[in-house]
Amino acid sequence: MRKLKGRIFLTDRWNLLKDVEWIVPNGLEARADVPEDSIWFTGHFPGEPILPGIALIHAVYEAVLKDAGSRGESIQISSLKRVRFTGPVRPGEKLALSLAREDLNGETLFHFKVAVGDNIVCSGLMAVTKR
Repeated sequence: MRKLKGRIFLTDRWNLLKDVEWIVPNGLEARADVPEDSIWFTGHFPGEPILPGIALIHAVYEAVLKDAGSRGESIQISSLKRVRFTGPVRPGEKLALSLAREDLNGETLFHFKVAVGDNIVCSGLMAVTKR
């Protein structure tokens, strides 16, 4: 981890996102791999590794950052709402992220779903603002 002007940035070894596709002007899909040796599994849980929920949120944020970067914007998370974790993610699984973007009152809202195969494992709403 490195710190810059009071902000903490995770190094590449924490990143799961592989690629992002813009499917419509206000939507995107992304894919992420969950390597069996990912640092996210350290201590979570020995003998029965499960990807921590914060790793799923981080993957969503990676996609949101790429979306903002494609428009030349610098953003920050202003809130997370209605986040649900509905299933475990195990080492070696592949994630499919689906995000719908909505601009509203100075914030950009991302309604997101993360799935493993046909099973939704996480969903919620991430709101971001420009820096």
